[in-house]
Amino acid sequence: MKQPQEISAINANTAMPDDISTLGEVFSFSAFRYVDIAREERLTAILARWPLLHELSTAQQEQENLCRF
Repeated sequence: MKQPQEISAINANTAMPDDISTLGEVFSFSAFRYVDIAREERLTAILARWPLLHELSTAQQEQENLCRF
């Protein structure tokens, strides 16, 4: 008997449900750019709560921008 293909709704990187990634895998959406607004809001709140983390993040982004040129 053929078993149905199991599709996990858990993103391995974040261990959170990620319906968009699951749909992308199932239907092969390779050029689909999705922005998780809730994730961006959580990240902003974390950076506001931890000033040193924000400073390090900013420094890393500046370093990456310098390496691009």
